Amino acid sequence: MTKPILGYWDIRGIAEPIRFLLHYKHIDFVDKRYAFGTDDWQNDKLALGLDFPNLPYFIDGDVKLTQSITIMRYLAEKYGMDGKDGQQKLHLHMAEQTILDLRLSLFLILGRDDFEYAKEEFFKNIPVQLKLWDRYLGGNKFLNGDDVKYVDFIANETIDFYRLLYGNILEDFPTLQAYQNRIKNLPELQDYLNSPSYKRWPLFHPMAKFGGGGEEPNHA
Repeated sequence: MTKPILGYWDIRGIAEPIRFLLHYKHIDFVDKRYAFGTDDWQNDKLALGLDFPNLPYFIDGDVKLTQSITIMRYLAEKYGMDGKDGQQKLHLHMAEQTILDLRLSLFLILGRDDFEYAKEEFFKNIPVQLKLWDRYLGGNKFLNGDDVKYVDFIANETIDFYRLLYGNILEDFPTLQAYQNRIKNLPELQDYLNSPSYKRWPLFHPMAKFGGGGEEPNHA
């Protein structure tokens, strides 16, 4: 049986939650990573039979998908990580879209010429957003209660981007800190997190004003 293939750049970016989900479910897959500055992706782009060629892509037999959230939803449904009923799924989708807004807000400042100024201005609004997530999580282990769902991997990665950029941003939110630690300490993820395949850095495209290369922050 042919292994599923996940294709993406050799960074964390928007594909790391997909990698987490696949490793969490012990799926044997090909983690195809493309290097920046090479023709590898351009050579594959139109040869894979993708309807909308892009990165990340996921090929699982006859299923060929692009768009990270489409891939996450497909895997969540296939492996039972998308909620047990319609009401639960609605709440997961709501959390998904809200965390994507938080992620997009960060992405938008990474390409700005006035990055350092934008970073400081952006910081002023972050505690309000994190407080909402802190409250939403409440006393639950994960966003949906005691069980890990696909959205947890997206949320964990997004929160980690903020932590890496701002260092002590989670100090006033011990619930979120504990949540992050809970995700990273999941037994199912330890083989991956302790393997050469897992790369904490870089986070983003080399053109990003932060996370695109250079040294990891001291608090990484």
